[in-house]
Amino acid sequence: MKYVLLICGCLFLGALHAQQPATNALKAIKVRTIEGKSFSLSGIHKQLTALVFLSPDCPLSRNYTIVLNELQKNKKDSLAIVGVFPGSAYSDDEIKAFQQKYAVDFVLVRDKKEALVNYTQATVTPEVFLYDSNSVLVYNGAIDDWAVSLGKKKRQADHHYLRDAIDNFLQHRTVNPFKTTAVGCLISNK
Repeated sequence: MKYVLLICGCLFLGALHAQQPATNALKAIKVRTIEGKSFSLSGIHKQLTALVFLSPDCPLSRNYTIVLNELQKNKKDSLAIVGVFPGSAYSDDEIKAFQQKYAVDFVLVRDKKEALVNYTQATVTPEVFLYDSNSVLVYNGAIDDWAVSLGKKKRQADHHYLRDAIDNFLQHRTVNPFKTTAVGCLISNK
């Protein structure tokens, strides 16, 4: 019996050790802000960080800046939102114009080499990945259920997935759903 417990303990510790490099890997990814400064998640000291993949020409990315700005404003003490522009299809000027036109009030970064895309496996814009301070994924998917499919939207959202995930996490409740399907424009580097 002692040997069974010893083996189980070793397997458990091995599993914990195996997870550690993955969380450190996210914090080690370096990208650039649209101002050209080096940026990594290791510099964020909030309870939660939301990586939101965006595109200047995606109508849903534009529309959701209102929701994201509101979340950043209301949760500024516990949440950092990072808007991620994947690939090199857009110029810095296009992204800066997006920031100004939609009064984006959170950090915007370029993921030219798609390191964040590859790490998260993001497929569309806007798609969100919510991480705790240890880089453990808390929620992944849609911001809410307002967009049913491309070109088809409800009058208003019935479920506010990202907001609810943030609130549930901060109140030490289970985040449910953990994953939803994001609707949006396909991420492409072309």
